[in-house]
Parts: sequence; structure tokens; C-alpha cells
Amino acid sequence: MDHAEAEELAALAFDPDDVAPEVRAHVASCEECRASVASLADVRLAAGEEALVPAPPGMRKRVLAEALGAGVAPLERPQDAHRSRRTGRRSAVPLWAAGLAAGVALVAGLGVGRVLAGDDAPPEETVVASTELTTVEGTAARGVARVLDSEGTVTLHVEAQALGEQPGLREVWLLNVDGERLVSVGLLPAGDQGAFGVPIRLLDEGYRIVDISVEPDDGDPTHSGVSVARGELA
Repeated sequence: MDHAEAEELAALAFDPDDVAPEVRAHVASCEECRASVASLADVRLAAGEEALVPAPPGMRKRVLAEALGAGVAPLERPQDAHRSRRTGRRSAVPLWAAGLAAGVALVAGLGVGRVLAGDDAPPEETVVASTELTTVEGTAARGVARVLDSEGTVTLHVEAQALGEQPGLREVWLLNVDGERLVSVGLLPAGDQGAFGVPIRLLDEGYRIVDISVEPDDGDPTHSGVSVARGELA
């Protein structure tokens, strides 16, 4: 057979089990193709990656397209490849391998290898505001509340404790500092810990007091007037 195609050589470096037996046999007997695969292995190590996980279908093409879109040298054209084979000359690192090298570096830089492996690092979170929760009188600790911004998504995280054994539901509210307005953000699940999506404009408008109330399961949406924890976000 002729020399293996670029995609087949790349597959040998990334996912050899996905390569046809005849291609593997050819590469084993062809010094030029083995050198190309070795070049890709060097690229992988230079990018700081060791064991690579198999890419989903089409991933290699998408990575190459991303690299080429960033101005990396173009893929070898079929007529150029034919001319190279006919003259017996081949560069130590083919142009397509250079493109793939940039793609591998891009993958390593973005941490895509870890994503594919299922070890996806959580997005960065910024603490917008926080407060210690106490009883309304401020005499005993009742946990903590934090407002976190994760890539534009704002969430109120509540970790409450010692809310008592009173029967009823535990509801989380944001009270306005004007003492007149309040909004419910949701019910605390079992374990007294929960996360609630909130518009950041609420904090900007003064809804900064976190309040946890005990509510009877009677369908009445208004505050019961029985608060077991409170704290002002700052």
C-alpha cells in the first residue's frame, strides 16, 4: 500500500485501537510513517500531556480546523503529497503534523484532555457577598450564606445549621434593607443546604438580608413571621 494517510497516522498517536490492522502493519514496516507517528508522540510530550484519552468522533478534525484558523501552516494538499511520495522526499515533520502539534497544544492549554477524561475542573467562582447566619437576636450561629458568580451565573448558597425541630418547611428569603420588601428564593432541601439562582439586580436594589423562615404547608405564599436564621450580605 502507499504511505498511510495523515488521519490514519494521527489516529495511531491518539487512538491506535481505532486503526485498521493493515495500516498498523504498513506503519510497522515503513520507516517514513513510523517517523511521522514518532513526531506526533514528541508533540504530545512537548505539550505536557502523557496518556491521552480517545477523542470523540470528529474531534481531531475540529482541533485541526481550529489550529488552521489561527494561522498554522495548511494541510498538505493531495497533489503535494503525491509529488512528495514520487520524489522520495519527505520533511522530518510534515505540514499536517505541525498543524496537529498546534492543535494538541491548544487542547493542552484549554484542559480539553481532562474534560474528555471526565475530570472536568469546575468553573471559577467569585464570592460577590457573604454573611454569617445567626438567630434573629444574633445570639447563636446558624450557618453561612454566600452569593457566588460563576461565569455570569449568580447563585445564593446557603449552608444552615441548628434550625430547630419545629414542624414545617424551611423557606429562604431576601429581605430589603428598607424593611418593607421581601422575595422568596426557594425552599431549603433536606440537610438545610441549598443553592438558589438570583438576579444580581436584587442585591443592587437592596435585597441583602438572608432570612430563613419556618412555613406551614398550607399554600400561603406569604412569610409566616417565624424566622430561625438571618444575616446581611456584605
